[in-house]
Amino acid sequence: MDADTLLGCIIVAAALGLLTFLVLWSRRSIRRIARNGLGSVRELHREPGDES
Repeated sequence: MDADTLLGCIIVAAALGLLTFLVLWSRRSIRRIARNGLGSVRELHREPGDES
């Protein structure tokens, strides 16, 4: 396998890994929003239990 093919495979694998991470992180965030019933951006940035 030449260097260009190897580099291309590494880039594709890294992109697939990043895409998978972003999808899983987004699903976790969406579930947290739904579970806590958050409705505004201010509520989203405030962690549960943080009343300041």
